[in-house]
Amino acid sequence: MDQPLLSVRNLTVKFGEFKAIDGLSFDLYPGKTLAVVGESGSGKSVTALSIMRLVELGTRAKVAEGEVLLRRDDGSTIDLLKQSERAMRSIRGNDISMVFQEPLTSLNPVYTTGDQVIETIRQHRKTTRRDAAKRALEMFEKVRIPRPDKVMQDYPHQLSGGMRQRVMIAMALSCDPRLLIADEPTTALDVTIQAQMLGLMKSLQQETGAAVMLITHDMGVVAEVADDMVVMRNSKFVESGSVYDIFEKPGAAYTRALLASVPRLGSMKGKTEPERFDLVDREGM
Repeated sequence: MDQPLLSVRNLTVKFGEFKAIDGLSFDLYPGKTLAVVGESGSGKSVTALSIMRLVELGTRAKVAEGEVLLRRDDGSTIDLLKQSERAMRSIRGNDISMVFQEPLTSLNPVYTTGDQVIETIRQHRKTTRRDAAKRALEMFEKVRIPRPDKVMQDYPHQLSGGMRQRVMIAMALSCDPRLLIADEPTTALDVTIQAQMLGLMKSLQQETGAAVMLITHDMGVVAEVADDMVVMRNSKFVESGSVYDIFEKPGAAYTRALLASVPRLGSMKGKTEPERFDLVDREGM
């Protein structure tokens, strides 16, 4: 089997005395999609921000323990937690990129979408503005944005949520990262646009060969696009494995509760009102 592209070992993150992540470990392999799942507040987004070394910026957060090992092209590994901020600025975008949950708050409102992607490319590649603009247009076309030359002149508020998310994906993939972290990328989108976005990410992954770490609470999304999954609850690791194995035979009571909470078509047939959902005994988790 291939060596992991990313190995997280005993990651512990604290906000003051509160442990937002408590001893988390997992591996992500090249070309695979790993879903990190759990309810709100379980520590999924903090995990992603810790890998990117963004959780410490402007907060009281501190990575108290652990390793985040990234395998380089030459086969060597580096611990992201030991890199300087200058080194991380080079790694972000080049090796690891992130698509955030809400693109409207991630994009700068006073610059056009094209200018923002061009700036990202020029930050990481020694290139002229003209060549960067050509690359940006190419990426807008790759993420299936209609009339990409016009959209490059638009400001974020002029675009729909789905279009803004496509811009974020174009920006994240513009420098060919080996790992894409997507934090709830379909949460604010309607169902049909969600399906389009998931299909887009899957096809782009096949084209580029990038590994994807998908942060989500939606088990339907996990079943659609992920190869492997890690289940988290209350900042802690619950279980991990292939999506097929966990969906077929979940080992933890909490995972079974997550799967049982997914609405199923036809489940209300013959009933006049929803049935009460029995919460799993907390001690049994």
